[in-house]
Amino acid sequence: MAPSTTSQQTGALAGRLRLILRGPNESGVRATWRVLLAMPVLWVLTGGVLAGNIQTAVPWIPSGQAPMAGLAQSVLHAGFFLLALAVWARYLDARPLSEYGVSATPAWLLDLAAGFGAVVVGFVVWLGLGVTLGDVTVTTALSSPQGSLGVGLLVVAAALLLHAAVQQLVFFRVILGSAAEGLGSRDLSRTWAFAGALVVAVVLFVAMHGSTAPLRVLDLVVAGCVFGLLALHTGELALGTGAHFGALAAGSVLFSPAANAGSGPAVFQVTGSLPGLLGTANEYGFPKMVVAYLALLAWLQWRRGEIPVGNGTVQPAGD
Repeated sequence: MAPSTTSQQTGALAGRLRLILRGPNESGVRATWRVLLAMPVLWVLTGGVLAGNIQTAVPWIPSGQAPMAGLAQSVLHAGFFLLALAVWARYLDARPLSEYGVSATPAWLLDLAAGFGAVVVGFVVWLGLGVTLGDVTVTTALSSPQGSLGVGLLVVAAALLLHAAVQQLVFFRVILGSAAEGLGSRDLSRTWAFAGALVVAVVLFVAMHGSTAPLRVLDLVVAGCVFGLLALHTGELALGTGAHFGALAAGSVLFSPAANAGSGPAVFQVTGSLPGLLGTANEYGFPKMVVAYLALLAWLQWRRGEIPVGNGTVQPAGD
């Protein structure tokens, strides 16, 4: 075979592969590939692999269950994740990190606080209902199994905030945004593109937690829908990160279940629950998340004068 023919075939194959990976737009990898790669690259690589072997890989990180050990692990996890995200943004997504829904502006931080506060209010409302009905007892704990309560709370809060931020970026910015972008480029209406992207993000969010218990799955689905909808409403992660952080903190530290007594710092200890589905006491607590979501819709209406949908989330030209 003539060298020129071989060169032409090689060039044609390279062109087809480039089209499969990038599509007609050379600015970034196709949205479909970004959705499929987000879990193994951004979550498993930076979360599951590193966090599971952190003392072996980095011996100078504190070991054991002390609060500082957990914080050191979370900081290293977050740092490694940010490095991976920077590479992802540059070479796969072809967009600056400033477009990933996180900033340090006063308005963004205020929304972060609002998300946290709304979930705490949701927990207070639901636990208050349980106390009123006589099914729940809430007692003051103010205890920490290791060292000062104040230090313990700060360390755990920092670790939980980092954990929430990483999950929000992976599932409700990278995956949700890429899926919405890809679906929006396939002649779907914005509504259907948003709905499909939300389903994709929530399914992967639930799968990441690896639970098959029906109540646990329901809890994760509702929480995932709330986080995804908040991202779709604003195009940012402030409300979702605040709500995610609030759910983790309220369910484990602020209102610690009696079964977890002595396992970490606690402000209040909760005994009992409302009956049936209303008493779901999983990681997020779906009744509380629904209350929080409704409160945040009111917050958006008050702050912005409307409840927006899809602010900058779908960009069909990227696929």
